[in-house]
Amino acid sequence: MVLARVLLNGFVAGALAGILSITVLGPRFIEWDNTAGQGDGFCVCGPTARRGAETLVTYQVRGLGAGAFVGLGAALALVWRRRRKAPAAGSAAPPA
Repeated sequence: MVLARVLLNGFVAGALAGILSITVLGPRFIEWDNTAGQGDGFCVCGPTARRGAETLVTYQVRGLGAGAFVGLGAALALVWRRRRKAPAAGSAAPPA
């Protein structure tokens, strides 16, 4: 049960970290991606805004998934490391 709890916590923590990081960084990238370069600044604002919103949601879902799997991997590594360091229960010598 402890293993499932640790893995689930890592999965959820990674998912939250992924979606929060994309929510913070995504709008800046979308603004840069939709800004006109050296040419004229004409843009069709309706489709550009729609595409920006769709792009942000797509990035958030990708960040959620990537963060969840990174968190799950970190939790697996933590569990593996703890089990490797823990001494075997029957290996201790009885006190004299």
